[in-house]
Amino acid sequence: MPAKHSRHIALTETLVGWIDTQVATGEYASTSDLIRTAIRVLRIQDEGKVAVQPASTMPAPHGKGRA
Repeated sequence: MPAKHSRHIALTETLVGWIDTQVATGEYASTSDLIRTAIRVLRIQDEGKVAVQPASTMPAPHGKGRA
């Protein structure tokens, strides 16, 4: 599918290496495929369909961590 819009982004060497590995192992067809997938996941999360919170912001389980 031809891109309708393109963006240029700066990535760390660590991210570039990880992306290249994902593509090389066949997890994704291309870097663009991986980025589109990541953006779809973030959109779903942002829309509240997936509740993902960093552990540091999650409340303590009931009855635990209380004085």
